[in-house]
Amino acid sequence: MQLRMTIAASRVNELPDVALPDEYTLRAYWAGDEQSWVRLLRLAGFTTWNLQRIDEFLEDPERGDGSRVVAKGGAIVSATFASRADWNDRQVGVLDFVASHPDHRRLGLSRAVCTAVLEFLVTAGYPEVILDTDDWRLPAIGMYLSLGFEPVMQREDMPARWKTVMEHLDAEK
Repeated sequence: MQLRMTIAASRVNELPDVALPDEYTLRAYWAGDEQSWVRLLRLAGFTTWNLQRIDEFLEDPERGDGSRVVAKGGAIVSATFASRADWNDRQVGVLDFVASHPDHRRLGLSRAVCTAVLEFLVTAGYPEVILDTDDWRLPAIGMYLSLGFEPVMQREDMPARWKTVMEHLDAEK
């Protein structure tokens, strides 16, 4: 089971704007982005994505409207989906499949797409946003924590796993 994190809508409203380098553009998903998005997802380690899966995923109106990308020269170099889920007996927003091209990391691109999707989901009325991630995605987890996400202890093994993750993040500082 993946690690889960959550952020309350009130914390999202406090997030600062993210400035991108001039040659990058933060925008909504456009029809025609699919192939570039699939390439990005695969480069980021999400190897099961293909055109059919992305088309089906984006059929959901929330994902089509709320997902955000950063483009450079026509190519998508960072992206995440806006989704929703039932959690704890209510609907919540979901930050789904955050990906950045390896050649464009450490420029704030993932922070920009995450912040934009979080703002979309909170504006859509979700009281909180969740995400699932893997223990080994330490740079991503560090970014999520810096955005205000908090770990969720949904199983007995979670405290020990989160302790290990935090120790690794502390060691990288």
